[in-house]
Amino acid sequence: MAENESRKQTFTGIAARLGRLPAEKRRAALEVSAALAGVSLRASRTFVEAVPRAAKILSADDLRNWGEMGRRLAMGNAGQGAEYFERGVEALAKVPKEARSNVFKISTRQLVLSSSIAVETFDLIPLLANEIDDDSLLSETLKLAAEIANRSAKHSADFLRNAASVARVLKTFETQVTEVSRSAFDLGFLFATRTGGMTADLWSGIPKAIEGLEPEQAIQLLKNAGRVLDYGASVTIHFVSSGSEVLRRAAGAFDDWFNVLTKIAGQGNAVLIAFIRATPKFFRQLTGGSHNSTKIIAADEIHIGLIKRVLKLTAEIAERDAESALAAFRSSTAALKKVSLEQFEEWIETGLREKYEDSAKARRSYFALETRESNAFLHDTQKGLPLENIQSILRIYVEGLTGKEVEIAPLSAMPQESRIGDGRTIYLPSTVTEFDDDEMNFRLYKVLAAHGSGQIEFGTFSKDTRGLKAAYTDLRAQFEATAEQRDAFSLAGYLEDVQKGEKSLPDSGSTVPDAKLPKGSDYRAVLRVFPEPRLAKKIFGTMENARIDSRLRHSYRGLRKDLDLMKSILQKTRPYIFDVPMHQVPFELLFQITLCGGATDDAKQFYGQIVSEIETVIESYFYRRDAETPRSESELEHTGNSLKFSASSHLGGENLSTVADSVMATARVYNLFQNISAEQSAEAEPDKEEEHEYDFQDKAASEPVVDKAAKPESRPKQTQDIKDLF
Repeated sequence: MAENESRKQTFTGIAARLGRLPAEKRRAALEVSAALAGVSLRASRTFVEAVPRAAKILSADDLRNWGEMGRRLAMGNAGQGAEYFERGVEALAKVPKEARSNVFKISTRQLVLSSSIAVETFDLIPLLANEIDDDSLLSETLKLAAEIANRSAKHSADFLRNAASVARVLKTFETQVTEVSRSAFDLGFLFATRTGGMTADLWSGIPKAIEGLEPEQAIQLLKNAGRVLDYGASVTIHFVSSGSEVLRRAAGAFDDWFNVLTKIAGQGNAVLIAFIRATPKFFRQLTGGSHNSTKIIAADEIHIGLIKRVLKLTAEIAERDAESALAAFRSSTAALKKVSLEQFEEWIETGLREKYEDSAKARRSYFALETRESNAFLHDTQKGLPLENIQSILRIYVEGLTGKEVEIAPLSAMPQESRIGDGRTIYLPSTVTEFDDDEMNFRLYKVLAAHGSGQIEFGTFSKDTRGLKAAYTDLRAQFEATAEQRDAFSLAGYLEDVQKGEKSLPDSGSTVPDAKLPKGSDYRAVLRVFPEPRLAKKIFGTMENARIDSRLRHSYRGLRKDLDLMKSILQKTRPYIFDVPMHQVPFELLFQITLCGGATDDAKQFYGQIVSEIETVIESYFYRRDAETPRSESELEHTGNSLKFSASSHLGGENLSTVADSVMATARVYNLFQNISAEQSAEAEPDKEEEHEYDFQDKAASEPVVDKAAKPESRPKQTQDIKDLF
């Protein structure tokens, strides 16, 4: 009797609490409890007991959805339904109100597949809300998961397992997270509408695909993936993975690659997927990457130019035959190790011209380099001395110089500026065609290999040296100083107030706090101090090659004849200085002085002051009293007893020049080039008042200022400047 009274009081209390709910929520609770009672009285009572707490969080519609999911669980197992209501919904407080309906929609759909998966997803979503910690991203994620659940309950669960990692990567885009997220979810909804469950596979690959990309690159990849979806879901998933690799290694060639892809796409998905899957290997090999390396280094402008030209050739083939284009694409990296790009182009053109009428099989075998005839055509285009013929000899030669194991790797394209390697591999042209004689071409290879080995032997990649530390501190102080401090230094010799004669800096040191070189840093860390690191890097490449040249002459007498030979050839092939574009004149002068034995007569005539300044820097930093042959034998007669010392001896105290000397010499030339640029800009402004002041109306006025005798009558135009080899 007492037990029944207690039960009545309990039900009375429950009814009273339900009566205090808002009318709409009370009506929803009564409807659900009645429906539950028809399935399980225990589940119905547990629901009614939990409703007052749940109503504080859920809306009336959400209460109905919550109860409906519990009813379906109770239909299969009454105990499981009761436990579901006992757990309550407090955890859903972290889910945005507008997204809660999707939580129940997803879980209810998954009940068709498995009650355990549905309950697991229901418990996972609050944890997901904590991890994502962004209402907008969470709402879009749940909305997309609900869309997937309408088509595949299983894949919606898989999708949610990857959702946190996608959100984490999206949040790394910071200020542009909204734009990148919009592109990602647009692709996701498009994928879900067309393919359903495969959206989970797409979502699992997105974090790796977009992590580390620039926001614009990520948006570009995702939007183009939406276009590729027209060719199928599998194609798109492969595209996202390979497209990411393209953007990381050679973003400038992405549009060209996509153009080839669209041309191939019209001829079947099988060849299209094969092309996309072959892409990472192609870009990895042409940008010098290793298959096992986790570090991806973006290609420079030279490699991007090479890649774009190869892709253009592939596109031309694809217009006629997609499978032949795929064969040429796959074989291009192997072919470019044997011949130059121009020779590769000739081989492609031969195939298009002579094999177009052949059978498809014969044409594809030609471009795949599978036939003797194809290989013969490729080698027929080969001119000069190929690297593969002497690669082992050069490796032994370099290892003898450095005492270390060094790799010799081919360059498919000549660099347009001085190249500094990585300290482990020496990059040489795949073919040298400068001379008709193989012996002369081999001597050029020796010089190039010696320069590459010199970078290793003479410390180009040294880290944490005293010289680099001092250079870093000095240059930080110089470039971080105020404009007034720099003016005082340059105009008044460390005087801040010229008239009063006050010192710019106290005796104790710089007003700029001393900065220390980060541990484990080499010359690259110092170059980043410059206001324009790209300009500094370009100058440094030439200065470091000049230093290596001087060290090679000092250390290896037997190399001097080869070095002198190359220097004389470089001198003969220099262009007339007025034929050089104005913005390239400073670099041409620098190259002539550092690696050609001196500026040409016409350069001295018209740029004498700049030439003198650069020569002073070279003499000061790279040529020493203890170097028995500081330059070529012939130049010794002209240098006399000129002062040869390290102007940066305070950087390390070494007798022979170090990489720190190259850095400091770079700073001197960098400042000089900055001044030249400023003067050229000032001179470029027209003075309208004086425009016609000296405009004499006679024939002499139209004559060139330069004496005709000073300009060579004819200079043969070269397709490849030998300067580009250094």
